[in-house]
Amino acid sequence: MSQSLSLDFEATLSELEKVVSELDGDVKLERALELFDRGMKLSCDCETFLKGAEQKIEILKRTASGLTTEPFEARLLEADKSQ
Repeated sequence: MSQSLSLDFEATLSELEKVVSELDGDVKLERALELFDRGMKLSCDCETFLKGAEQKIEILKRTASGLTTEPFEARLLEADKSQ
């Protein structure tokens, strides 16, 4: 994950935590709805960051011809098939 992507994710997650914390307090209904809407948008942004990072992960495999890489998703599909 690049430095800027990591910082954007960290900032988004931090803001989401603040929204959740404020929602835990005593807020008026109108403010709670605003916070809920903002929290949902931030949650979607965090999910997008994480999916992008996951796609960049590659698994190193040792084969007879040396080291090769495979996409992270392929490893997940193999795990699902074995269950």
